[in-house]
Amino acid sequence: MAPAPITEDYYMILEVVQNATPEQITQSYKRLALKVHPDRNTNHDATEAFQRVCQFSGVKLILLSIVKLWCAETQILKLGQAYETLKDESKRKAYDHIYPSIRQSRSSPKTTQTPRPPPASTPQSRTLSEAAQIIALQKSKQERSARWWTKKNAFDSSIFELQRDIQRLEQEIQNLESIVAADAAKDAQKNSWGTWLLSPIYKRVEDTEEEKERKDRKRQERRIEKDMKERRLGLKKADLKKEESLLRKAKEEVDAANLVDDRKIRAIQDGIWARETRERREREKVERENIARIYKQQQEQREKQQREAAEALRKQQVKEQAAEQKRQEKQARKGSTRKPSTSTCSHDGWWPKVQGRTACPECSESWTYLLQCPGCKMKACPRCQGMIRRRIPRNAARTRVKTPTSDPFYNDYY
Repeated sequence: MAPAPITEDYYMILEVVQNATPEQITQSYKRLALKVHPDRNTNHDATEAFQRVCQFSGVKLILLSIVKLWCAETQILKLGQAYETLKDESKRKAYDHIYPSIRQSRSSPKTTQTPRPPPASTPQSRTLSEAAQIIALQKSKQERSARWWTKKNAFDSSIFELQRDIQRLEQEIQNLESIVAADAAKDAQKNSWGTWLLSPIYKRVEDTEEEKERKDRKRQERRIEKDMKERRLGLKKADLKKEESLLRKAKEEVDAANLVDDRKIRAIQDGIWARETRERREREKVERENIARIYKQQQEQREKQQREAAEALRKQQVKEQAAEQKRQEKQARKGSTRKPSTSTCSHDGWWPKVQGRTACPECSESWTYLLQCPGCKMKACPRCQGMIRRRIPRNAARTRVKTPTSDPFYNDYY
């Protein structure tokens, strides 16, 4: 029967590292064993567990895997298994060989999270994303501009070096040409008619063969040097044209890329402006609709109030008409109870009030107060007093007759 595979992390059980020494393993085992020792732990289960560990300390691992005890005993058994395995060098080597797979199998699996759906696009998030795009494009332009200036400085320095070399070569070629021209003029002067005619007088020094060879050799060297410098000058000019063309091409590429970025930025800004304009118009439309609705509600409320006021006025008029008609009918039924006055009183002056609910002697209506004539002491309601009292035209002169009364205000006034 094959032994059961080991799946426990003995280093973690003994609380030591993988490269711990045997002394450290023994010390850790003793320290952990003392935690469940009967002298330290008075629990009966712990005592039996410790005795079983001492009993099974020499038993093979296959027998220990069969034992199924409760939680505390299982922990102590694992501690004994770990110590039995790690204290033996051969068992420890075999265990270290399979230890990486044990750690990998005991590692907690990563929890798989369902991807969240992307958030719904809102105007604010859209504006932020567009602003981020504009910032990214502007940053790209700045980086491109920085690279362009670096490249331009390199091209400028190279072009400057080439131009300086070209000027130097042209100056050297010009110097060689001037030397050749001077030698040719000197030779022409020697071979001229004047020199030949004056030769009897002035003895002309003839060049030796060595001198002639030396001059020919120098002349040939100058010619070769001139040819080489002209070739180098041609190469330098070709390199200069190439550098200038590369500089123009790089400038065109940078300008084209900047133009594309500017168009993108302008398109994004136009989109933002169009969206903001559309949103502003929608807000203005909503505000106009709200204002129109509020105005309509206010107008309807005013019309309703006007209708209610008109209805209340109509009801009041109807009520007053009904009361007037009722009063007239009552007067018509009772007839006029007014007696012809035999008094010579003009009923002029201030009629004081007589408080108290009393029926008018003229019209028999109940009033809360009556008015009393200061002269004849006749009582009447305000309506009848207006009919009894003599009417005076508006612009006529009033001739008031002072009549003694018991009213002090009336006496003081008149």
